[in-house]
Amino acid sequence: MSTLLQIELPRRRQGAARTGTSRSLLKPLARRVGRAIRDFRLVEDGDRILCAMSGGKDSYAMLHLLEHLRRRAPVKFELVAVTVDQGYRGFKTDVLERYFQDRGFEYRIERTNIAEVIDDTMPLGDTHCSMCARLRRGVLYRIAPELRCNKIALGHHADDLLETLLMSQFFNGEICSMPPILKARDGRNTVIRPLCYVWEDEVVRFVAEVGFPVICCACPACGDNSLKRKQMKILLQRLEVEHSGIKASLLRALSNIRTGHLLDRRFLAGLEGAPTIGLDTIWNPARQE
Repeated sequence: MSTLLQIELPRRRQGAARTGTSRSLLKPLARRVGRAIRDFRLVEDGDRILCAMSGGKDSYAMLHLLEHLRRRAPVKFELVAVTVDQGYRGFKTDVLERYFQDRGFEYRIERTNIAEVIDDTMPLGDTHCSMCARLRRGVLYRIAPELRCNKIALGHHADDLLETLLMSQFFNGEICSMPPILKARDGRNTVIRPLCYVWEDEVVRFVAEVGFPVICCACPACGDNSLKRKQMKILLQRLEVEHSGIKASLLRALSNIRTGHLLDRRFLAGLEGAPTIGLDTIWNPARQE
């Protein structure tokens, strides 16, 4: 029997991204985040959550929506905004610091030499984005216990999940994406993604509506259309134009996994009641010669 997970995911209304409206996005997006929190138990009573704040649109939206929910939630939890300054010239930490102070957020700005490390040691074939993400994640894992935070919130949205899904299949030969909640290998930190049900175009409109002081990460690779993730984004945009609703269908697919209809031997062996290692004895072309 194949495993079928039933999670009711949000469906985009046809033409929703193009419809001009004065209605605030705060409540509908907050409901979407609240739904993700309930579905995956992202936030629990007593949590102290480190919110990774890059200064980009996604991190602003995440922090604002979590704070909106925190003020109204039946459980008590705390938020701490953390910005990792990677050391790129032109990164405007003063803009973020002023925003945190004006809004009354507890915050920390961690200054690092990540930019220098990347320039000196980046492996051949790797990209600034992938290596930078790993190094920043390591900094967040280190800082979280220092700030008494038991969870780390990242601003990945639904489009990020789909882009990762395509990248993992096209380039790594795997079917995987970004989970909404993940226990880190260090055993101490738990990563959550509260925006997993929110689309990027909704984030863009919400940020424009509120007027967040968005800043650039100042990385030299920022905006490079040759990056694989950017190529996946363009591909998904093209598919959505040609087949409206295709992204929503892909997102639903992440919660409707028919393991018995794949080529993973672990699941196929289980269907026949045979151990995985038994597959080689069931059919081995070399033995037929």
